[in-house]
Amino acid sequence: MTQNSTYALVLREHVADLDPLIERWTSGHFLLTGAARDEAEEFIGRLKDLRADLASRMARPDLEDRMPLVADGMTVR
Repeated sequence: MTQNSTYALVLREHVADLDPLIERWTSGHFLLTGAARDEAEEFIGRLKDLRADLASRMARPDLEDRMPLVADGMTVR
């Protein structure tokens, strides 16, 4: 596994972790009013921004390119 493919995998896992949180908080499961509602909306907005940032990083074309693996001392002789 290359460094780029590992990075892309980690990004996909983080997005997958955020999706259920966003769904739960936007589904109407929680009935909040007043300041708590405002804070929850701000929290949801931050989660969505974070998810969008991670998704845009996954879309980078250089993550698709295969980089050569780093050789260790045992393979270089």
